[in-house]
Amino acid sequence: MIRETYVLVERELKKWVGRRGTFFISLITPVAWLALFGKSLNFVNMFSSAGLQGANPAIVKQYVDQTLLRLFGTTNYFAYLATGMFVVFAFFQSVFGGVNILFEKRLGSMNRLRMTPAPRSSIFLAKMTATLIRTFFYETILLVIAVALGFGVDWNATNFIEAGVAIALLAAGFISVFEAIGFAVDNQEIMFSIVNLINLPLMFASPALFPLQQMPWWLRDIARFNPLTYAVDIVRYNLLGVHSFNMLEDWAVLIAITAVFVTAGLLASLRVLENY
Repeated sequence: MIRETYVLVERELKKWVGRRGTFFISLITPVAWLALFGKSLNFVNMFSSAGLQGANPAIVKQYVDQTLLRLFGTTNYFAYLATGMFVVFAFFQSVFGGVNILFEKRLGSMNRLRMTPAPRSSIFLAKMTATLIRTFFYETILLVIAVALGFGVDWNATNFIEAGVAIALLAAGFISVFEAIGFAVDNQEIMFSIVNLINLPLMFASPALFPLQQMPWWLRDIARFNPLTYAVDIVRYNLLGVHSFNMLEDWAVLIAITAVFVTAGLLASLRVLENY
């Protein structure tokens, strides 16, 4: 099964490399959030224009820094946003894994793939692996862009590895779920409706953009059941030193959710593939 999976992963990556336009399109959303949203929020100017005109700039900056430190745990909101966007971007890439399966079914390439002697589990694992490889390639580009825009990071290998593992676990779980949806759904309108129903609510019901403490109590309760919350907390702790929960709790919840999602996605996908 390992050999078949390797061959199918190579096939997936060759198709991806051949779609040159996909590279730029996939980066538009996270870069827009970083460059337009993250860099446009100049809190010193916002406070100055909100009734503090004429105040000493140093005093305004000191007040803003104290407020940011109390709210976000850091005086650099761009860095806070960037660490959240690393996780959100991996989540969005997971969604595209399921969408690609739907288009392959509509174009007939999935039928040709099913006619090969490759085990059905190899098809599932190959698509997951290829999506993970694409995700980390884009994550590297996103990190470079974030650093160019002013994201200061401590280049500690251990911290990067832990952050990468957390992103990989989250991505693997959601790739599995969206693969199962992609195999089960034949209508693209239904697929995109499911995607829109899931992706933005999960992003906003997480601390990717704002801390949980600033959310209404009911949204905080929802965020505690959101896998993105725990992945963001791990990544932010390793790259920024800011966290909301105990790290052992974060890892335990994230690993458990990933195991459930991957198992459920694999079983559901195999069931569809055997009867497709």
